[in-house]
Amino acid sequence: MVHEDRTGKTVRAYYKGGPTGEQAIDDHSTGRPEELIVGVGQLPKGLDEALLDMEVGEERTVVILPEKGFGPHDPHGVQIYPRAFIDNGDRLKAGDAFPWINPASGCPIPVRVVEADDQLVTIDFNHPFAGKELTYWVKLVSVGQERPRPS
Repeated sequence: MVHEDRTGKTVRAYYKGGPTGEQAIDDHSTGRPEELIVGVGQLPKGLDEALLDMEVGEERTVVILPEKGFGPHDPHGVQIYPRAFIDNGDRLKAGDAFPWINPASGCPIPVRVVEADDQLVTIDFNHPFAGKELTYWVKLVSVGQERPRPS
């Protein structure tokens, strides 16, 4: 049963997961439950849908396909730049992750170096979970009030 009335409301939940078959990277399973706003795109769609459907106190394991997770891996999201174009570009090597300032928003986004040679660095702008099936354990603790919208 989908609880449509939850859209935009804050829920408190514990959750833990990441790419299926890998060690859980996203772990919020202990301490204070996380406060999340459901139904507004703050979470991967598959996790959002589970929280809209769950009863308070319920626990479940959710398997999320890429389409309802972080989307498919976009080959156009992999770009090649001269080392000199990137701050500290001379130090980057394959496997490194660093924040890239999004020119549109001015906010940092995490990117990964997939290849580097003497002159060029290949950077993957896709989310690290893009193209991957995800598995999350989630426990819904409470459902609160709708968050006031910023004016």
